[in-house]
Amino acid sequence: MERFTWRRSAPLIVATVTITLMLMSPGGTVPSGPPHSDKVTHALMFATLAFCSRYARLSPAVTLAWLAAYGVLTEVLQATIAVRRSGSVWDWCADLVGIGVGIGVFAVVRKARAARS
Repeated sequence: MERFTWRRSAPLIVATVTITLMLMSPGGTVPSGPPHSDKVTHALMFATLAFCSRYARLSPAVTLAWLAAYGVLTEVLQATIAVRRSGSVWDWCADLVGIGVGIGVFAVVRKARAARS
């Protein structure tokens, strides 16, 4: 396992706090968009988290596991305590797609950087 560093972990911490605040903000504060645009938003948020998680040197398996659990937790919290929010299995599915995208993009970027070295 690679060594923990704040420089690599800071983006993940900032992204996690920011996205948690976004997911728990009152529903009326979220701008509406075209149908299903919220799914795209979920996928982009979780792609960002997955990329940051991999940058922090968490393995793809650990990244998938913690973000899948985090996605379930945020949906449960949205359904139970967040104001004017509702939990959705489909939002969680979008989260999973985003996790895969983030892990994949990180792999492509890492491979491209290695090829230039």
